[in-house]
Amino acid sequence: MKTSFFLAILLLLISCDPQSSGKNKADTDDNNAGKIDVKRNNPKSTPVQQYEQKVANDLNNWFFRVKLFETEKRFTYRISLQYEEITGEDEIKFPNLGMDPQPQIKKGAGEYECIIGFTDQQGTFREYKKVHVVDGNLKITTLKSYAITVKPGAE
Repeated sequence: MKTSFFLAILLLLISCDPQSSGKNKADTDDNNAGKIDVKRNNPKSTPVQQYEQKVANDLNNWFFRVKLFETEKRFTYRISLQYEEITGEDEIKFPNLGMDPQPQIKKGAGEYECIIGFTDQQGTFREYKKVHVVDGNLKITTLKSYAITVKPGAE
């Protein structure tokens, strides 16, 4: 009898848990998820940001290119990469600042290098990833990591 009572209480607690209400971490994404929908209904098929630099080569018309494309996940973008004839793709996930992400690509310090980042709520560019060429190969390096925190009582 005590076991069935304990199981009934346990089931009641689990069913009342707000975290088990059908939303998982992927659906809610960060602490600001209630402020903006994490799904994008109509992602653009054209790049929202791009960086292009001609590769110094007299025989070929080669480029160093980096393009960012929206995906159905609002904070995830597809990266299209090219250096000479080498191409590749990757994804980048921007932090949920409670607003539409504002990705940017800026020229880096080195040759065939650019910085992918985003503009925060104050309009400040935040460096995130560096795309560069190392020994003739494309490489993506994380420069900084970002986390969203909520002050106690601010929810």
